[in-house]
Amino acid sequence: MKDNLKHFDANLCEKLFDFIYPDEENMTRKEVQAELQCLKIDMRPAIEKLNMALNFCNEKQKARAKFKNAREIRLSLLEKLKQIKIPNLPAQRNVLQDMIAQLLNAPLKAAYSRKLEEAASEQDLKTLLEDILLLESLDQDSKNEK
Repeated sequence: MKDNLKHFDANLCEKLFDFIYPDEENMTRKEVQAELQCLKIDMRPAIEKLNMALNFCNEKQKARAKFKNAREIRLSLLEKLKQIKIPNLPAQRNVLQDMIAQLLNAPLKAAYSRKLEEAASEQDLKTLLEDILLLESLDQDSKNEK
């Protein structure tokens, strides 16, 4: 638009543009709000969208931090599991029943008792025994760390 006004005096044009378009950089907050009200521009929807975007970013960062923490915990548990030596015990149902009753807490007792009932082969019993021993070892490690 300024190009169309080249044949006019440059000072006159600058003063005209300064009059029409206020200098927002030097305006106070109240002046900006008054200008927006005068132009009937409602900034609330824009501010709400901005707040929603900022909240989303914050929630996303929190979720990433939780995910990173969970990954680190998982990796440390896997490392601990690799270091645990499992004794070669006979995987008999009555031995497993005693271990479940003595070592595990109530929710785990119910789950492992059900797994014991469903165990069909010798390999199933050995896997169940290994799981119980690994859980007990991890539980002891967590108690020792506290």
